Amino acid sequence: MRAAFAVSLFGLFGLAACAAQAPLPSGVAAGAQTYRALCAVCHGPQGQGDGPLAAQLDTSPSDLTRIAARNGGVFPHAQVIARIHGYPGQFHEMPDYGPLFAGPTIGWRDPQTGAVFETPSALVDLADYLATIQKA
Repeated sequence: MRAAFAVSLFGLFGLAACAAQAPLPSGVAAGAQTYRALCAVCHGPQGQGDGPLAAQLDTSPSDLTRIAARNGGVFPHAQVIARIHGYPGQFHEMPDYGPLFAGPTIGWRDPQTGAVFETPSALVDLADYLATIQKA
């Protein structure tokens, strides 16, 4: 787990260096970039739970391409956002990424309920990217 956290921090510093050179894209492209920097080390480049650190973790990373399939064919944006943002002690193997997504917020509308929440835009971008990699 410590190795995963160290690799994640390395990815974060890489993102910061890129941000200093050029503005980051927004939307799904930004979410894909964040995924590659922070998530792929555990969840794998295609999101199937087969990242290079997966075998070293106590709990196998989830196959992120099957989120919608596990939820009756509907991608649960709000649940995905909550899980990534994290709640202390709730998801033991997930690093605490909450502080990394403390940047600018948007009024995000939950597609399932219509409720509007102030949500970090980078977190919405990441969830939107994950929605694009779903398999039936």
